[in-house]
Amino acid sequence: MAESIDVVAADVSTTNGQELLDRVTIDGNTVSVHTDGVSQDFQIQELPDEFVRWQLDMKHSIYDSIEKNEYIAFNVGHLPVVGTWSADGHFLNLANKGIGFTPRNEYLEHYLNLVESAVSEIEKLPPHAVHETRSLRVNTAREIYSNPDHLDWRRLALLEIFEGTTFNNLKENPMASVLWTGNSPVFFSYQVDCIVEIITPEDLRYRFAWAMRRLFEYEPFHVVQTMYPYAYCFWVNGFKNKTPIRRYPGKRSDNTVNEGKGQIDHKA
Repeated sequence: MAESIDVVAADVSTTNGQELLDRVTIDGNTVSVHTDGVSQDFQIQELPDEFVRWQLDMKHSIYDSIEKNEYIAFNVGHLPVVGTWSADGHFLNLANKGIGFTPRNEYLEHYLNLVESAVSEIEKLPPHAVHETRSLRVNTAREIYSNPDHLDWRRLALLEIFEGTTFNNLKENPMASVLWTGNSPVFFSYQVDCIVEIITPEDLRYRFAWAMRRLFEYEPFHVVQTMYPYAYCFWVNGFKNKTPIRRYPGKRSDNTVNEGKGQIDHKA
């Protein structure tokens, strides 16, 4: 682990790299964006309880499936769509990104030690030895998400893999929107608007995100990738519940939706 950290951290030792890291700063519940000598402040918000509950339910259902060695085609709670803006582009860039959560600062070192210790045990075996490490990996993740009060629900954690369009956009404009869409029959959906802080491998939040990823690197819902030049901390500025509701009358084959007596609900 130390070798990869040394290699990628060297990439931001230049003046331009430091400016990139200093562009976004956090003071309490305020995140500031500094560009061309001008600063703009945004308020940080904590994600609402209904979204947190959905995330926790999704996490534990995924851990249940991994524990049972069930195939997971797509981890909807972990892989939302992220939208970013280029300085001169007319259209959004959209990409599915793996997103997790980090412990509050006062708990971060404790949980980092927990996950990095598990990773150290995993690395003693071949990378594909997922069966031998399944209990360790799942139990470690469960311990973190079983203590939701220890997590910081004001921020999202992402690892940068490719340094492609998303990264280039965030260098110019550190704003992003994230959209989750859940499974049927509810299709729980949430948009979260964020200001993006770029962080490097020596940051404890980066190390935690990397170690959590390493726990499930070889599960089928991941593209295997073990080196990351940067990570992101997406600070929550706003959110919208976009879960669809029924507007027009109709009935599903299981009779769970009322006919509506031919009336359109204009308030829906």
